Amino acid sequence: MNTLISTASTTFTTALGFGWSDVVTFMQSQLSLVLGTGLGLLQTLMPYIVGLVFIGAVVYFVYRAFKFFRH
Repeated sequence: MNTLISTASTTFTTALGFGWSDVVTFMQSQLSLVLGTGLGLLQTLMPYIVGLVFIGAVVYFVYRAFKFFRH
């Protein structure tokens, strides 16, 4: 099994010109970029999200209050 993995790694490096460590490093940087951008966007939109939740809660409770008085 070790020879198979070694041969595959050597063939990968020969065919593409870079090794597995370069691929892992590149993918780690890309993943960090995507996750960081997503979390930054969520942090930027947090006041709007909280506002929409608050407005939704007010509308929900007002609707329930009027439904209660509707015998």
